[in-house]
Amino acid sequence: MVYGIVLTPASASDTPLTVGATTGRQRPRWWLEILFGLALFGVYLLGKTFPIADNTRRAMANGEGLLAVERALGLDFELSANLWLAEQGWLRVAANYEYAFTYIATTLVLLVWVLWRRPGEYRWVRNSFVVMNLVAVACFWVFPVAPPRMLPGAGFVDTVRLGGTWGSWGSPMVDGANQFAAMPSLHIGWALWVSVVLARLSGGRLVQLASAFHVAVTFAVIIVTGNHYWLDALGAVVVVWFAVASAGRPRRERLSAAELAALRVDTPGSPQHNGQLVLLGGEGKPPAPGDLVARIAGVLPTLPRLACRVATGPFARARWASHANPDWRWHVPGFDLAGHGERDGGIAALHRLVAELTAEPLPRDRPLWRVAVVTGLDTGITALVVLTHPALAGPREVATLVAALSGGHAPREAVADRLTAPKGVFTGIAQLAADRPDARGARARPPRFSAVGMSAATVRDLARAHGTEVATVLACAVAAAIRRTAPAPLPDAVRVSVPRQRAPGAVLIEVPLGDLPEAGRLARAATAEAVLFRRAVAAAWLVRLTWLIPGRWQGLALLRYGGWPSRHAGPYGFATVTDLTGLTDPAGTWYAGLAVKAVFPVVPRAPGAAVAIGLTSGGLSVTADPGAVDDVERFLKELRAVLDELRLD
Repeated sequence: MVYGIVLTPASASDTPLTVGATTGRQRPRWWLEILFGLALFGVYLLGKTFPIADNTRRAMANGEGLLAVERALGLDFELSANLWLAEQGWLRVAANYEYAFTYIATTLVLLVWVLWRRPGEYRWVRNSFVVMNLVAVACFWVFPVAPPRMLPGAGFVDTVRLGGTWGSWGSPMVDGANQFAAMPSLHIGWALWVSVVLARLSGGRLVQLASAFHVAVTFAVIIVTGNHYWLDALGAVVVVWFAVASAGRPRRERLSAAELAALRVDTPGSPQHNGQLVLLGGEGKPPAPGDLVARIAGVLPTLPRLACRVATGPFARARWASHANPDWRWHVPGFDLAGHGERDGGIAALHRLVAELTAEPLPRDRPLWRVAVVTGLDTGITALVVLTHPALAGPREVATLVAALSGGHAPREAVADRLTAPKGVFTGIAQLAADRPDARGARARPPRFSAVGMSAATVRDLARAHGTEVATVLACAVAAAIRRTAPAPLPDAVRVSVPRQRAPGAVLIEVPLGDLPEAGRLARAATAEAVLFRRAVAAAWLVRLTWLIPGRWQGLALLRYGGWPSRHAGPYGFATVTDLTGLTDPAGTWYAGLAVKAVFPVVPRAPGAAVAIGLTSGGLSVTADPGAVDDVERFLKELRAVLDELRLD
């Protein structure tokens, strides 16, 4: 048997869940958005300052032409409505002020709200607004139209000048505005755009009804004040439709090549989960699933990916699509381990439950995450089992979710550049999974899980003392534990994929399994890892080139490009080892009156993997195939013994 180990870097981050993270980008800077708005207004002024020749005559002619079209259709009701309003006194003044301010106020409120509460959606919202206005400005320049109130001899009353309304189009305050900007109506355009955006963001029903009512009122106002023809409103509808359609679909972001590869690695026999086992203790009341549902619903605006599922089609590339109605009973189940069959309420029962949960694939018809609440432990501990698919979020982003649920702060490094998500975790796994020559005879077996406290500082000190990295130390410790616990015969070396912090890929080395001092085994592995570092950089650039490949084949291409250094013959098993020691330790923070006592990682096993090891700043966990590692407690004992021997050396 040939073993291989995959290690993933502490900086391997993962598909962003956090604010601005639907796209993996941070919240836009507010002052840059103000400058952007001023630049857009500058474009509007340019169109007015440099009109096409004979602009006034053309605007009058175009206005009369629109009115003639309406008359031919028998729908020229603007004049009678305008004359009625001119005699209404206070209602006329109210209509003028509605025309002057409400469309601006609602638009600004929406933009600020989206920027603050839905930053992951802000860019497409802002982009659609920009497109709408640029198209409208182009129409004003190419096709100037005078409003009805300016047509000589048409009989319309200028209600603004009649009532002396301050700040409205046609009043002295805005005399510098473009008076020939009737088609399309931006008053209707902005109001309708607000309503469309709210609908696409699934805003509250009452808010959407209020916005729709505002659109109807604005339409009535632009007609009765003599500022627009009803055809101008129709033109605005077309412009808003084009702007929203061209700006892209909200929350339907395409999956990256790395995310597609993560989905392809996922198999029924080896479900892929990134997660954490969080132990809570103290005098507070254990959280019920309903309490956790309320807390998760509260953080959804800042973790928008939790409300997305994978949407696929026969030809289109897979996208992240919003999932409006989560099945909370499935996403947040509760388990009481007090005296139920084999679950005797002990830590061993908790470990068995974690193994069972990680053996269940995450369905693709819903968001790829679960948070289980576990009570009834005889130690007085309450546990949260947080699981996500690596295509949705990696280890750092799981830490972000746990921090949000506990009321703490996410690690500063949690929001990653999109090019690294979730490449760090899956480059090494894909290298081995893609090269599996023959899976016949493999069958799914329930894994085994165990976790122990371990000082990550010890491993860091060992790596520093031996002039290597934490990942390399872990690789040697796991290889030695395999040698001491796996049945004979064993191969001469164990295959290891070691990540490097300066490269998003990983290098494949072989750690010897012979009878060597552990320090000598580590020295040989460190030398091999340094020699192969340049190969990792080259492989990483090959992975980046997969954007040139059609979407449906990108995931497979990533597996193949990632797998080229590891091609080998013969059947094999391997292990996955994840170094997460760079994460902020959340132990000591509080959740609903309970202290976070410990946090252990839950890391994915690649298809065919024998063992998955995860190390955080506070502990180490192992998920193992019982056919390869029958006694996980013994395996962890030997692994710790190896680290002790290295420390003594």
